[in-house]
Amino acid sequence: MSKVPYRWVKRFKVKNQAVREFLAEFFGTFILILFLDASLAQTVLDGRGVSDIFGVVFVSGVGVMMGVATSMGVSGGHINPAVTTAFASLGKFPWRKVPHYLAAQHLGGFVASAVIYFNYIDALNWFDGGNRTVVGPTGTGYIWATYPKDHISIANCFLDQIVGTGIVMFSILAVVDKRNIKFPMWGAAITIGLMIASVAMAYGTNCMAALNPARDFATRTFTAVAGWGSAPFSYRNYNYWWIGLVGPHLGAMVGGWLYYLGVELHWPDDEDEATEKELKELVDNDDNVKKDKTAV
Repeated sequence: MSKVPYRWVKRFKVKNQAVREFLAEFFGTFILILFLDASLAQTVLDGRGVSDIFGVVFVSGVGVMMGVATSMGVSGGHINPAVTTAFASLGKFPWRKVPHYLAAQHLGGFVASAVIYFNYIDALNWFDGGNRTVVGPTGTGYIWATYPKDHISIANCFLDQIVGTGIVMFSILAVVDKRNIKFPMWGAAITIGLMIASVAMAYGTNCMAALNPARDFATRTFTAVAGWGSAPFSYRNYNYWWIGLVGPHLGAMVGGWLYYLGVELHWPDDEDEATEKELKELVDNDDNVKKDKTAV
């Protein structure tokens, strides 16, 4: 029993596993968005645009690392609906748990968006004069959600999310595969954080590297109800908003299955390893017998 500062606090201890998982995924995603979107807010609201890409992606990597560290021991540290559904499609996670994981992740992103909004409300009002727009000289919607460059097509954005999130899921499986490199839990959190920062840096120019529906759909929904109106969803005639929701889910499944079919499927079965070990021992014993006879 872990120590608590006061006896009355024990009354709030949760023993239900599903609730514990919900809380872990909620706070893991909450921490991720607090880091990521605040890093965008502080540079955009200073009037510098996104002037320091490296700084933003570095902070996003730290946010992932801390979000995974927050939740890994309880829920596995998914903090991404696309990761959850990809694990489920591979049979590594029960489908019955997917709904409360996704609900926790999206709610965590939404609540974190609200915290950032109120934390920066004075700077926001100074910057845009209370006229909320998503892009443009005084655009602020892209602090919370992704928006593509004008010359990037919707089809290219969709492919971009499939490729980027595919790399993310492929890499995650390589890290957590116990028969592969055998990272410790703390090492996995750091490595995944660095990987996300690298993917965001490499695949951010087209449409800001959503890579996570809770980082794009949940946060976009917040801006729609917090003063930006229909613009977060009507941007490009309602043709873009779904990219950060559907693309990562599909991309994570593609990346996950590529790793499984390309690497994980081909690990020897336990029976095969035992047979190989027995054969090696027989060969070694036979060689030893031959050496003994030669010596005689």
